[in-house]
Amino acid sequence: MRGPVQKLGVIGANRYSAPLVHWVLERGYPVVWLEKEFPALEAQLESVQNELARAVHAGQMTALARDSILTLLSGTTQYSDLSGCNMIVEMNPDDTEEKHEVIAHLEAVVSPEAPIGISLDTLTVTQLAGGVLYPGRLFRLRPIGLPPRTLVGLEIVAGRKTDPVTIQTASDFSRMLELFPMIVREGPGGVVNRLLARGFSEARVLTRLDGSRLSELDVELRRRGWETVPGETMEKIGHSAVRQILIFFHRFFGNTFFLEEEDEIRSNYPRVPSLQEAPEIRTVSEIADLWILSLQNEAVQMVSENVASWETVDRLSGMVFGLSPDKGGLLERGAARGWSVVLSGLWTLSSLTMGRIWPSPLLHLISFEDRYEGREDAGRRTHVPDAVLKSPGTGLK
Repeated sequence: MRGPVQKLGVIGANRYSAPLVHWVLERGYPVVWLEKEFPALEAQLESVQNELARAVHAGQMTALARDSILTLLSGTTQYSDLSGCNMIVEMNPDDTEEKHEVIAHLEAVVSPEAPIGISLDTLTVTQLAGGVLYPGRLFRLRPIGLPPRTLVGLEIVAGRKTDPVTIQTASDFSRMLELFPMIVREGPGGVVNRLLARGFSEARVLTRLDGSRLSELDVELRRRGWETVPGETMEKIGHSAVRQILIFFHRFFGNTFFLEEEDEIRSNYPRVPSLQEAPEIRTVSEIADLWILSLQNEAVQMVSENVASWETVDRLSGMVFGLSPDKGGLLERGAARGWSVVLSGLWTLSSLTMGRIWPSPLLHLISFEDRYEGREDAGRRTHVPDAVLKSPGTGLK
């Protein structure tokens, strides 16, 4: 039986791993930070020291507390220094050969029982599990709520060969860090990246990559309380990274994730009329409505595919888009609006995209039950009806 995580090994000293390292240290857990390039390691270690110094200067912590935190952190370029860690997190950019090389190094120095969490955007846990000595300890880890927001949760994704004990250990560690553990099956891509990819895809199409229109969409979504917006997010992670994420989901889901060249979106895309030609989407507000509908449909479909529970998908969607908790995530907001209304709007979007976006079968069932029962509170439903849960083909247990 595995004990609790007592020392965390983090591979990759970069802007992706830094927030997690800071968070773990501030909660009193030792971290061994490995980076093969010493200058990059040195820069991140100095960044930690500077941030703590600023906190002391601002009166947010004492010098004694700062010194105590710094004793918990050690940097290294040698895998052998990870031997005392009983959980590893790898947070380098996606590269199949490099990640297999990292896993091979780890198998030589850490206990076979030590879980290995891997950051993945364009690869799957199942892909990496091939040829690994202990595939049961591999899982995908994605911190949620990176700066400028604080961390709020960890998305923990199990591959087809991941041991349930590994997921339990990672979940317990998340709670130790005061973060919500969001347990997800490999969809592929988990929940967070799939929602982001859907948002990228439809923002590109609905605005026809018009920079000013995309900025207006961001402003409209912020007005509605969305903290993570598509235009700014795509700009932040870069064109190449956005395209790679869309390629990943296009590989599994085909043209439902739009992947044409930019000039075709701008001038030749036959499925979405220009704003002047389509009275249904003449305003930015209407574009925002359609964009949100596409995300709600994706969220329902992931529940249908048993990627994660209704509650997990809803909470994750709220976390990743920075939505106000009192109004819930995508699913709770869809329920508040009324699933029949959501379905009607999705048929409009489906028509505009010539069927590329199609309402989830589970959404049909939920909407049908609401109409059939004629409940006054049908629009406020925040869970999957029992009748739907028992329906064949939903992928739910």
